[in-house]
Amino acid sequence: MKIRTPIIVITGLLTLLLLASCGRGGNEPEAIDVEATVSAAMAATATAESALEEQINTAVNNAVDAAVEEAVSEAVDAAVAEALANATPAPEYTSYTEEELILLIEETTQEAEAATYTYTEAASTATNDGEVTTEEAETIEYYVTISEEALAEVEAMIQTYYALYGGTGDEIVAELVAIESELNELNQSINEMVIILDEINTTLANGYELAEETIAQLEQAAAEAQTAVSEAAVQMQAWATKAQANATLVRENVTALQSDLTSILESVAPVNVAASQDEAWAQVADYINTASAALADNAISPEEMQAIAQMGSNAAASLAAQGGAGSNLLVNNINSLSLKMAQGDIQGAVAGLRDLQRQLPDLPGRTVPVPGGLPSPGVRP
Repeated sequence: MKIRTPIIVITGLLTLLLLASCGRGGNEPEAIDVEATVSAAMAATATAESALEEQINTAVNNAVDAAVEEAVSEAVDAAVAEALANATPAPEYTSYTEEELILLIEETTQEAEAATYTYTEAASTATNDGEVTTEEAETIEYYVTISEEALAEVEAMIQTYYALYGGTGDEIVAELVAIESELNELNQSINEMVIILDEINTTLANGYELAEETIAQLEQAAAEAQTAVSEAAVQMQAWATKAQANATLVRENVTALQSDLTSILESVAPVNVAASQDEAWAQVADYINTASAALADNAISPEEMQAIAQMGSNAAASLAAQGGAGSNLLVNNINSLSLKMAQGDIQGAVAGLRDLQRQLPDLPGRTVPVPGGLPSPGVRP
């Protein structure tokens, strides 16, 4: 777009100068520096245009930065959601606390790092003279195997962390997802190294001399692995420090909440004792419904605990008042289940709730609820 401002300004100034000159009558006209006036006008216009251009560029850059930031945020959210959805906990790690699992992830990553450095240095030493012996190839392969096994363990631990503790902090999980991506790159380098070593072993076993290209590939794969493990190790150490602090804070908050929930449970007394056995069973069914809905998000709020405690107290008192076969066992189960929820034992509460549901008889004209939307056994808050 052509800017016509300079022409307009210059034309206007010349017109004013001519009018001023004509209005002097018979007086001697003063000398007018037209060139200087025009230059000043053009300079002022250029300054205004420069300021306008800067404003436009700033606005455009801010808009681009905002769009990029939003796109990155959406991509991170999508990656985190996918990681949590696909997480499969490894049974051997489900008994660890969050702090213990974080420490184990960090330590095992360090083992993979040490093994990777060892085999990359061995590869560098072996290729310095342009040759690789069978013994050198076996040494490299040994430490490659250790690194490979350690990374497989780390991946299982990370999947377990997602499944058990993925809800404790979005930023913590997002950073772990990024580190997992770095570890995947390391795994790819290791896979390339395994392929090259297989080729080297086959060539040496057949008595042939290694090609220069094969030796160069070995050096390249080792260099890539060393770069990948260095970046991943630094990120993992920083993540572990932050994750430990977050886990400690979460545990302290949970402990305080559990104390509050236990107090709520201890302060509740029955206010509605059923007049019949059927009404007592109905109260138990309502208790199951309420507890099932509360457990669906892996957490119990004080409001939910208040409702659960009151319904449990009413149901237990009603069963005790009406008597009947197995009523004492059901009363104990309800009280135990309420206590598990107050103490934050989600796994035990889920199992107990399902057991309680199975103990209920069929009620005429009333369907006993089947707990739905409950977390899988083994999942912790």
